[in-house]
Amino acid sequence: MPNVAEALRIFAPEKWGEVDRFLTLWPTTYQFQGHQKRVLAGVKNHFHKALTLFTMAESLVPSLKIDEAELDKHGFTPAQNARNLAAVLEAVITELYSVIDCTAKVLHIVYGPSSMRYRDSTRRLFAEVDAITGSFPERLKAAVRAATWYDDLRHIRDELTHRDVGSCSKDRETGVIRYFHSSLWDGERQRPIDDIFGWTKSNVDAVNAFIGVTFNELNASITSGTVTQMCGMVQGRMLMRVLDVSEPIDFNNGVCLSAQWFTQPGNPYCPFAESCGAFQRRAIADQAHEVGES
Repeated sequence: MPNVAEALRIFAPEKWGEVDRFLTLWPTTYQFQGHQKRVLAGVKNHFHKALTLFTMAESLVPSLKIDEAELDKHGFTPAQNARNLAAVLEAVITELYSVIDCTAKVLHIVYGPSSMRYRDSTRRLFAEVDAITGSFPERLKAAVRAATWYDDLRHIRDELTHRDVGSCSKDRETGVIRYFHSSLWDGERQRPIDDIFGWTKSNVDAVNAFIGVTFNELNASITSGTVTQMCGMVQGRMLMRVLDVSEPIDFNNGVCLSAQWFTQPGNPYCPFAESCGAFQRRAIADQAHEVGES
């Protein structure tokens, strides 16, 4: 039998980014349906996948020494390790673009019905943002205009989608990794990315900043309402609360929904209760109810 943790805290708003906040609070204000929910979740999921793959790519760098040793010994190497590294880095690039694609679709879901000349196209959004009129916020228009990295990311992603894997090589003096792909052609010759890790990290940061601004704007529209949130687990049982988005979202927000069972004899008690404002609020309400009945 697998071990079950005595207690697990899940609700940790102090660690949320803007996307995490919106993923939790959107039901108070918006009505995402079916596939739209998957698109919204894709913003976070694709970004986390990109970060995971980037870490994997970093771990593969030492394997390039195998290719170097083969080359030194035999004068030839199939460079399989370089191809493996390139494949993982290419996956990072395609995942980053998927983050932007999902974000653009979320924006169209929210603002498309109340905007003019706003097509459901990521490319059109970045190319024609100034043509959009209506509810689309000026702050988001400014963020799209400032995304000077987008065209390069889109171009490389397009080239990688249906082509074979590129290759990487390591400068033996500087240790910098260069990325080659046959599609990176300027009309006269191939143009490798001289520092693929630096280039990729720059795009990770740019995409992260873009979704931060985007979802900060969306979160600003969430001003009232309640939403049910899972707090954690104790001995395998879920702990729940209702959040009030009109109040600061911290660990004390809302009203506990689980006190009705974990305060009963024989049940596992919530280990967070005594320092939790949501439980204290429920306890006060219960006391008031008992006084009223008496």
